[in-house]
Amino acid sequence: MFRLFNTLLGVVKAKMMALWTKIRLWTSRSYWETKGVNTFRQFFSRLLNVKPRSQSDYYPVLRWLVSKRLAFALVIVLGLLSVFYILFFSPVSAMLSASSPSLPSFRYNALPLKFYSGNVQITAADGHVAYEGTVGGGVAQGQGVLYRADGSVVYSGAFENSKYNGSGSLFYQDGVLRYEGEFEDNLFNGQGSLYRQSGVLEYQGGFLRGLKSGAGTLYNSGGNAIFAGNFLSDRPLFSELLGKTTAEAASMYTGGTTVYNASGENSVSLDEIGVVYTANDGSNSLDAEWTIGEIVVEESSFPTTDALLTGINELTAYFGEPVYFGYTWPTLSEAVAIRRLSEAGSGGFPDIEMEMTAGFDDVYSVTSYDKNYELYIYVYQADGLLYTFYCDSSTSDFSFYSVSLSGEESSAQAADSASSAASQEGGEE
Repeated sequence: MFRLFNTLLGVVKAKMMALWTKIRLWTSRSYWETKGVNTFRQFFSRLLNVKPRSQSDYYPVLRWLVSKRLAFALVIVLGLLSVFYILFFSPVSAMLSASSPSLPSFRYNALPLKFYSGNVQITAADGHVAYEGTVGGGVAQGQGVLYRADGSVVYSGAFENSKYNGSGSLFYQDGVLRYEGEFEDNLFNGQGSLYRQSGVLEYQGGFLRGLKSGAGTLYNSGGNAIFAGNFLSDRPLFSELLGKTTAEAASMYTGGTTVYNASGENSVSLDEIGVVYTANDGSNSLDAEWTIGEIVVEESSFPTTDALLTGINELTAYFGEPVYFGYTWPTLSEAVAIRRLSEAGSGGFPDIEMEMTAGFDDVYSVTSYDKNYELYIYVYQADGLLYTFYCDSSTSDFSFYSVSLSGEESSAQAADSASSAASQEGGEE
């Protein structure tokens, strides 16, 4: 009895497995695709393999006879291709599934897009709407909006050859405005406003190839204007401060300042832009008649029209051979810059000894500082200015630099001290 039951169970299982195999086969996409292709192929094979038997099986076309079966096959093929085009490529059908039904929609790589001009919607490979706006010859031309996969706006404005060209707005990932103004080939170029990710204005003015350039105004993290002047390669053109009175400098820079005085040496730190300048007139008071003779910039790169220079070899290629290189001792402004860089953990210099007492708010009387502190410098001369670059050794890149008016006593102070140091330390001229 038990053996009979197992036999019956085996027969049932075999029947069920066969049925299950058929169900899986019938529900398989690949099965129906293969079956469809085979059926299609067999149909055309039978259609085309039957030889016409009489003249009635042909269509006369000019001086030729065309098989009716062949003509029938061609009509079917053209019909299928037309349906395929309507379903997958035509803007008319694509509009049916588009989120913006008023616009014809194309996939980014659709062939018809290359021949279309006008307002469209373009979907990316993952299916999200990537662009809405005008196109011409397959590229974005005119006004449009570029979207991220999450639907947020990347850019809204003018396009030319699928690049940002003209007036537009660029946005951070979270939708906060990043830049508003003029573009050229995807870069900020012309007049514009740059914003921090917090939404606070950072800079307003001219741009060139993506960098701050020309007249502009710099703002701090609180949105307050701190510097108004010319910019070059994303940096204020600090050399413009040379020769100006302290009152004129105060009209350009309105951020926080710290004043240092040491036995006739007077330095003012423009705290929010990393600059220390030297101002002298031989008196003991700071007033509007004081003029700026040296500017120390707390930056390890030097801006030019084409690039930011960081290495001595790059500087020599740009300026020519230095007028001096060797060891020197710091001026008060240079000592202040070293101290600020050391406190910030940058610059590569050890902290400099400096004794000072506080007077009024942000005013210090420096009683002494280490005037034997050694600095290795490279001095270049160009366009009536002296450019001094400060290194911690003869083989390192510079950590900061200064600019002074060539030929004036106050401006030549660095070069004079350099010569004195060279005579005592064996430096080379």
